[in-house]
Amino acid sequence: MLQQIFKVGHYPNLLLNEKDSFGGKVLNLLKTYGILFLGLIAVSPTLLMVDYFVVHVLHYKTISEVQKHGMSQFLHKMGYWKAIVYICLIGPLIEETVFRLPLSLKKGHIALGFAAAAFLFSGFLLKDIKLPWLNLSVRLSITILVYVICFFTAPKGLSIIDHRFRRHLIVLSIILFGLMHIGNYTPIQWPVIWIYPVYVLPQILMGWAITYVRFRDGFWWGFILHCLINSVSMALSSGHLH
Repeated sequence: MLQQIFKVGHYPNLLLNEKDSFGGKVLNLLKTYGILFLGLIAVSPTLLMVDYFVVHVLHYKTISEVQKHGMSQFLHKMGYWKAIVYICLIGPLIEETVFRLPLSLKKGHIALGFAAAAFLFSGFLLKDIKLPWLNLSVRLSITILVYVICFFTAPKGLSIIDHRFRRHLIVLSIILFGLMHIGNYTPIQWPVIWIYPVYVLPQILMGWAITYVRFRDGFWWGFILHCLINSVSMALSSGHLH
């Protein structure tokens, strides 16, 4: 299993080689989560050392505490149960559609990925629109427009592109997924922005694990793993915050 996980370039072939039963896929998901959990434990000392360096050497505010404070504000603003639904279900679905679905290189999947990205990031651009119905209407309009443009302009036959390019695309997707989570650490201290990628090492490992499951067992299994990871993290964070 570890050999499969590390052979990123082989991921597109996993669906052809693995035809597990439902139970086999559940077991693979749990094994992958266990390996990810060990990976997260392994990078924890690095995060602690980097935060010590930021505070005691560079003399900036602790970055690790910003995420906890942001989570507390999010729960307070959105409400506990709405926050759970978003973090544990809606968020993973949008992120998987953006970062993992297009890796099939199918035209419709690429269009959906760009459309979901438009919906996700337009939320940041249109945050000053205070009317919820107007905000949502504009975002949905942008999303539909992006989908139509991408669907009718994306070239056919992308699934047969060079093997090395597909491998680079997979790695890029994993890295971008991790870097996107730098947004969890706002307000960002821009003079030390160069050190922020270290703080999203857990999300990069998470993206790697989900990508493996996505190719081995299918998109929805990757989504389930994402939901599981977020649900456990949410439970731990909520317990800490309360």
